[in-house]
Amino acid sequence: MVGVTLDPAGYAKLSREARSLLGIDLSMYRPAQVWRRVLGFASAKGLAGPDELMAKARVDRQLRQALMDMLTINVSEFFRNADAFEMLRRDYLGPVVQSQPLTKVWSAGCSAGYEPYSIAIMAREAAPAARIQIHATDLDETILAVARAGQYIRNQMVGVSPARRARFFTPTPTGYEVRPEIRGLVTFARHDLLRDPMRNGFDLIACRNVVIYFTDEAKLRLYRGFAAALRPGGILFIGATESILDARGAGLVPLRPGFYQRPG
Repeated sequence: MVGVTLDPAGYAKLSREARSLLGIDLSMYRPAQVWRRVLGFASAKGLAGPDELMAKARVDRQLRQALMDMLTINVSEFFRNADAFEMLRRDYLGPVVQSQPLTKVWSAGCSAGYEPYSIAIMAREAAPAARIQIHATDLDETILAVARAGQYIRNQMVGVSPARRARFFTPTPTGYEVRPEIRGLVTFARHDLLRDPMRNGFDLIACRNVVIYFTDEAKLRLYRGFAAALRPGGILFIGATESILDARGAGLVPLRPGFYQRPG
């Protein structure tokens, strides 16, 4: 929405209600961008503004979930940006799973499970017998339930080749289900990137297209957390259009677009 002016008092009220209703801390998001998106979302739903939107979301579960999806960017697909995933498989993930007894991965902001399952599939292709643990997290419990089920309709299978469908998925009446040997590599859990403590010792952290509305301060704090959560030499994999402005200040070394490494 071009020309929208931020209402500081309105945004403060929205932030309080988003924390209460959704568990989201909007103080770490860019206010002008979030305000514009919320106004657009309310308008698209035929609502007068944020006040009416939040009041209705309290009693309308579907609207509440749609608002949560909008704020947390729950949009993805298998092998999103195929060239980047191929680079990940060839240059980073493949060599790691082939050279060590256990590989630990964190998919941060995993949404409906596309990303962690994509990584699990590539790991199995690179080393069928290797041990790999994929810790997949998201803020949204509803989307995590979708991810755990591992069931996708046909139009959600964009990016999955026929060979991969045959090897790693089971056909269902409406689409496909991830096979148990892939689902068994992934553990899903709720996690707030801005508030909850992080595990450590990861060989790879994937956090793609999750932080675009975070403030610069929140991003830097998050990236420093990711650097500490990686083992020395570990890789951070971010979105194809994202970049870390002060990578070295965050404790990371840029390798190529979308790929950063903890020195070690």
